[in-house]
Amino acid sequence: MRVRNLLFAFTSLALAVPVLAGPNDVHDMVRAGEIMPLEAIQRRVVQETPGEYVGVQFDQASRTYRFRFMREGNLINIDVDARTGVRVQRRQSF
Repeated sequence: MRVRNLLFAFTSLALAVPVLAGPNDVHDMVRAGEIMPLEAIQRRVVQETPGEYVGVQFDQASRTYRFRFMREGNLINIDVDARTGVRVQRRQSF
């Protein structure tokens, strides 16, 4: 059952991928002071969020980092404003 939930979650993610920036784009934005470095935000979010850390994506259009966690077979999305480091949304996928 858990494997099926994981497959469903990752398939859903693939279908709902926002406009994503490449690593060079992100580094350029950090150097320009447009966004905060991932590492600083990632450390805090991973420490504050229960569950297994799955990964992160950066949405260039909204300037948000989306952190993903698995908890009790559910995928948890934590969206953080990359400019301020403030959590803007938390969603759970079933």
